Amino acid sequence: MHSLPSTAMRMTLAAISVFLAGEALAQSNHSQAESPIYDPTNATIFQMSADPGQAFFMLNTVSLAKGGGSDVGEVFRIATQIQPGNEDSVYSAFMPFADKIHTLAESIDPRIDPVGARENYFHASTYYRSASYYLVANPDDPPVALLQPPGEPFTVRAKNSSIGLYDVPAYFFKADASCDKPLPTIVIITGYDASQQDEYHAQCIEGLRRGFNCVTLEGPGQPSPRRYQGLPFIPDYWTALIPVIDNIVTRKDVDISKIILLGESFGGTLGAIAASHEPRLAGLICLDGLASLQKVIASRIDPLLDLFESGNKTAFDQAVYEGLINNASQPLSSRYYFQQSLYTFKTKSPFDWFTQLGKISMTIETVQGVGQRPVYVAKGQDDTLTGNAADVALKMFQEERPNGKNLTYFHEFTTDLGAGEHCSIGTETQVWTSFAAWMHRTWGFKFSNVAYST
Repeated sequence: MHSLPSTAMRMTLAAISVFLAGEALAQSNHSQAESPIYDPTNATIFQMSADPGQAFFMLNTVSLAKGGGSDVGEVFRIATQIQPGNEDSVYSAFMPFADKIHTLAESIDPRIDPVGARENYFHASTYYRSASYYLVANPDDPPVALLQPPGEPFTVRAKNSSIGLYDVPAYFFKADASCDKPLPTIVIITGYDASQQDEYHAQCIEGLRRGFNCVTLEGPGQPSPRRYQGLPFIPDYWTALIPVIDNIVTRKDVDISKIILLGESFGGTLGAIAASHEPRLAGLICLDGLASLQKVIASRIDPLLDLFESGNKTAFDQAVYEGLINNASQPLSSRYYFQQSLYTFKTKSPFDWFTQLGKISMTIETVQGVGQRPVYVAKGQDDTLTGNAADVALKMFQEERPNGKNLTYFHEFTTDLGAGEHCSIGTETQVWTSFAAWMHRTWGFKFSNVAYST
């Protein structure tokens, strides 16, 4: 295989630039060439950065405030220190602020003010993770021991045919500390680059307040297994989920007939794949779940597809590095995405990454493996990150299994209520209101009014 001739390479890179410029325009609803001033009246979200990728990242951070993972004023202050499109400024803004909040947490005696200690530790932990976001690394786990009831970290041993034995880090969050009554339990799988700690603040809190136990986990390719064990993403993610289910079904406080799996974004893909091999799950939720992330990306790097499909690994790798990863003129979100992808798949070859990514997709076999269990599929109305991927997943669940239309529920969260972004970030109350209504219709669930402490 040979690299592209220089003329062909220049034409390909130019095409990529034009194509991605269109993607950036779709995300921001504004072209910088047309209007360098951000107009909040013509955007899906109120941006805390002129860079649309950073704006979504900051929205994610501030959205954790309701669940005790950040504070609005703190995030707004940090945002003033970040230069649009500059990843180094993200680290420089978050890290010293995290240090200050951590120092504040350390100064509090938890015997006197457990809430103050807990909240500030959680805030600092979020800011440390945010500081390293564009550096594809993450800090240590948060101090969950100060929760009421305390979160229970646990680790299970798993085995995979390609990577052998490995550890799956997880947390169990108990809804009711006063008794061991078996309760419905939601198991949450995070996505392509988010941590399970974020899921506690974003999703677990909503479930706990309604009387659900909550379990989070990270499998190969996700933050802790990638960082501490060097494990890349794998197609058979069920090898991570099954031992976690083995663990929780032994607990007295888990109703084993009411275990529901929730996957967010790429976690929706992983969740569907895992659910197809785990019959003890009662149902599946795909929140902006992707049928195929590879196809979403393929639609955005269309000029490179001929290279990839021809098997020209050298030329494809060269084009991605020169046109995207090492091209400072490209949007930060584009550069970061490919850097993160190489990191999580533990490769320096974009061709190898894209090949392996294609193996982690929903298939007809996936849908048929889920079988006759109820499935909830949701999307944000103006989700510019994943396009129509949730619609494709919906169609598969409806058409590729018996009685699929009756077993599959679809909900679109709307922009006019602030929920139109990817995974409806920042509107978790709306999301869980819809989840709860679906669960009640499907299983007759009634929900507690638990004043769960964040």
